Amino acid sequence: MEVNQGEVRLANPGAMRSVLNVLNVGDGDTKYTFDPDKPAEREIAAKVVGEMLRAGFAIFVVVGEREGKPLYQRIENFDPATCEYLIVGTPPQIEGQPTTTKHSKTQGRRCRAVKRVQASSARAIAVAPSAGG
Repeated sequence: MEVNQGEVRLANPGAMRSVLNVLNVGDGDTKYTFDPDKPAEREIAAKVVGEMLRAGFAIFVVVGEREGKPLYQRIENFDPATCEYLIVGTPPQIEGQPTTTKHSKTQGRRCRAVKRVQASSARAIAVAPSAGG
């Protein structure tokens, strides 16, 4: 990865990349880019996403369309092993991007659907807590 003003990106621009755009009023907008084929970069991406979620960022990915407009859903985590964003509690009627759904036990006996979206094909946008006004 290489760092420029407001942008973190790969040293090899021809490689397949995953992009996370970060909207932040206080620090300016930033773009994080990583190569999903490199395990070290996937681990860094997982760390960055985890730290952003703990800091209160809301991260959204486009999961399809509804009535001709992009449908965004908030992610809850990132899986570095598969390079996927994890979304819990997905709404049923979504057209568009294929994803896999698994169920996970969370908090006792409750089972919630987990939607997995490939980071390499998803448009991801993060909103900093300070961007809300």
